[in-house]
Amino acid sequence: MTKIYLQNNAPDFDLQAGNYLMPETPTVEEIFTALQNPINETDEFVTFLEGWNIFDIDQYLTQKQLITAGEFISYAENFCNPDLYPSSAEWSACDLKYDFAFLSDVESLEWYLYPDTYAINPNTFTVKSLAVKMLTNFESKIINSGVISDMWSIEMQDIIILASIVEKEERNPAERSTVAGILKKRLDEWWMIGADITVCYPFRLTAEECKLSVTKYLYEKNDYNTRQKIGLPAGPIWNASVESIAAVVNPKDSDYYYYLHDTVTGEIYYGKTNAEHDRNKELYLR
Repeated sequence: MTKIYLQNNAPDFDLQAGNYLMPETPTVEEIFTALQNPINETDEFVTFLEGWNIFDIDQYLTQKQLITAGEFISYAENFCNPDLYPSSAEWSACDLKYDFAFLSDVESLEWYLYPDTYAINPNTFTVKSLAVKMLTNFESKIINSGVISDMWSIEMQDIIILASIVEKEERNPAERSTVAGILKKRLDEWWMIGADITVCYPFRLTAEECKLSVTKYLYEKNDYNTRQKIGLPAGPIWNASVESIAAVVNPKDSDYYYYLHDTVTGEIYYGKTNAEHDRNKELYLR
């Protein structure tokens, strides 16, 4: 495998002595990408969890004293706004859309900030430099690896939105393709998706804040609340892992329309009918 990759992708960089940050189970391409980015002695590591959104990231960076509160959110939502980031400044307006083609039709970076561990230099840190690292990681893990083969399609945006829901709806990667299949079936048959975790995003809440506020917002009608509208939310609500994106690309067909999680063990239980779902509620929601 490595020999084939080397034959088709001869290295065009000089390997430097130093330390390198490698993924736990890297692909050959990820190894070569990592080898082009040695870790400096002054580097620190920041970790963004799967299922975080830009509000979580902003809070985390603020606690690390790398930014002032709201700085990451502002850039993520306005990176292409020339009034805030004119081309003459460091934040060159819309230059990311030239560097990353998958950004061409979106106005927020929420879509493609890949959750992972990153090496950053606190002395030279900028929000933009971090965003570039996260977008480059998304491109490597999702586009270049072939998880999503056609990044020009509208379907790609739908995949990312649904994957952001699957990420929070099912913690067990082995079950995510089944959950993705259920949610896609609901969409295809014009059901409401009915995912509680979609209700929080318009209120700009972190993942932890959302846990405490879901019931408060269940009946709020907006472009994100899939308990009150048919179809997908207006955009992704959290950052999705490669496993969740792959589950949406390759959903598992089943006879199920419903699922819930045991409140004690977290195990998922499926139902084919509303009657089965009600029975599961009695058995496992206690």
